[in-house]
Amino acid sequence: MPPLLTSPPDDPVPTAAQWLAAAEALGRRNANAIALATTDATGKPSVRMVLLKELAPAGYGVFYTNYGSRKAADLAATQRAAGVFYWHELGRQVRFEGVVVRSPVAESDAYFATRPLRSQLNAWSSEQSRPLDDPALLERRAAKIAAERAGATQRLPRPDFWGGYRFWFDAVELWVEGQDRFHERLRYERRLARRDEHSFTAGRWLRQRLQP
Repeated sequence: MPPLLTSPPDDPVPTAAQWLAAAEALGRRNANAIALATTDATGKPSVRMVLLKELAPAGYGVFYTNYGSRKAADLAATQRAAGVFYWHELGRQVRFEGVVVRSPVAESDAYFATRPLRSQLNAWSSEQSRPLDDPALLERRAAKIAAERAGATQRLPRPDFWGGYRFWFDAVELWVEGQDRFHERLRYERRLARRDEHSFTAGRWLRQRLQP
C-alpha cells in the first residue's frame, strides 16, 4: 500500500473507504468494526465496538442499534461521537469525530429487511443495555415472537425502537504507521450546516499534518 501522503487527498473519506476495502480483502473478520465513543449529559464517557455498515461519499458512516440503548441515550443528549478504525495488518488507522443523527426511516426499514431472521428476532427480543437476570429470557421472548409470526418463516418488520444512525464527520484523521514510531498523521476538518433532520451541507475539508 502506498505511503500517505506524499500527495495528500483533498477528501479523506475515499481514502478511508479504500483502506477499509483493503482490510476486507485480507479476509479480516469485521474489518468494518469501529470503536465508537460517546458521552452522557454529564460528560461521562463510554465506548463500544459497532459495525459501520456504510461509509458514504458525502462524509458520514451508518450504524444500527436499539434506540433504547446506552449509546442511544448518550447520542440523544449530545448528538456527538468519536470513532476509530484500526487495522494492524495494514498499519493504518482512521479517526472520526462528528455529529450523529438518526437515519431516515426508509433506510432503516430497508436494512432491517436484509438481516437474517434470527438477527431480526434478536432486535425484537432484546432491551439492549438493560439488566438481564436470566439469559433464557431472550430465547423465550424470541420463541414467542416467532410463534406469533406464523412460526417465524417470514421476515419481520423493523421495530420502531431499532434503527440506523448517520455519523456525519466534521473531523477525520488518517494515520499511517511509520518506522521507529515516525508515523504519518493528516487531520482534516470541515464545517457542517444542518440541512434537515438526517443531513448536513458540508464545507470543504481543510487539512494539516500532525506530529506523531
